[in-house]
Amino acid sequence: MNADFDRKLGPDFIATVPDQSGVYLFKDENGAVIYVGKAKSLKKRLSQYRLAARRKQTRKMRKIVKAAVSLEFQICDSEKAALLLENELILKFKPVLNIAGAFSFLYPYLGLKRHESEAHYITICYTTSPKILADLGFEMFGAFRSRDSVIEAYEAFAFLLTFIGHHTASERKQYGDIPYTRIITYRQMREGWLEDMRSLLRGESNRCLSRLMNELLEKPDARRMAADIQLHLKSLKYFFASEAVKLRSALDQHGIDQSMIDQEERDRLFIALS
Repeated sequence: MNADFDRKLGPDFIATVPDQSGVYLFKDENGAVIYVGKAKSLKKRLSQYRLAARRKQTRKMRKIVKAAVSLEFQICDSEKAALLLENELILKFKPVLNIAGAFSFLYPYLGLKRHESEAHYITICYTTSPKILADLGFEMFGAFRSRDSVIEAYEAFAFLLTFIGHHTASERKQYGDIPYTRIITYRQMREGWLEDMRSLLRGESNRCLSRLMNELLEKPDARRMAADIQLHLKSLKYFFASEAVKLRSALDQHGIDQSMIDQEERDRLFIALS
């Protein structure tokens, strides 16, 4: 039993909660929303907060109740409607105790740039500022969900392509300082690489991985770093399956052929399919 729940909200609070789908909002002493949740049954879900014992599994529930001074709920027509409303409220209030969805502006993108005057140049970027990069001529892919997975994919390309092409550090200067962004350019990239990388980032084909493996096997320097090579290839394979393919599938189901969607639209896109 969580004594804080009854002390703050009253022992009869749960009796006022309906057994219906909805969202609930915990607020602090200033009336600011500190946590938003959704439930198939508001009564059952909020009862869990009241009954939360001192265990690792319920630590977050106890933390939320301890920080809150009031609790409100709103009934929804269905569980899906509750999920959509939860997402809207998280984006609106950015509650300090919510993580998923609260900071969609940090959802990452990867980008590729074709150099019209230098056909064998390819520039790759990682960013959370996609519109800036798009204005600089990059084709952007995302928004993806996991920053760790996406930045590991960027780092994998940055490492592996040093064996395929030639890193051109001087090209980076032209883009200036862009927040939360990494950019790297390679020259002497043979025909087809841009298309293969694009297919991987769009979640359409992982033939890029097969091509990387085949060409790296021919490079003595790469063979000497076999363990690192395998690690980076694994990162790309994981990114393709967990991020690129999932986003492509969601976009296709909505009839969207583009490679880039706004960060705040990503969660709504997936929720609408649930």
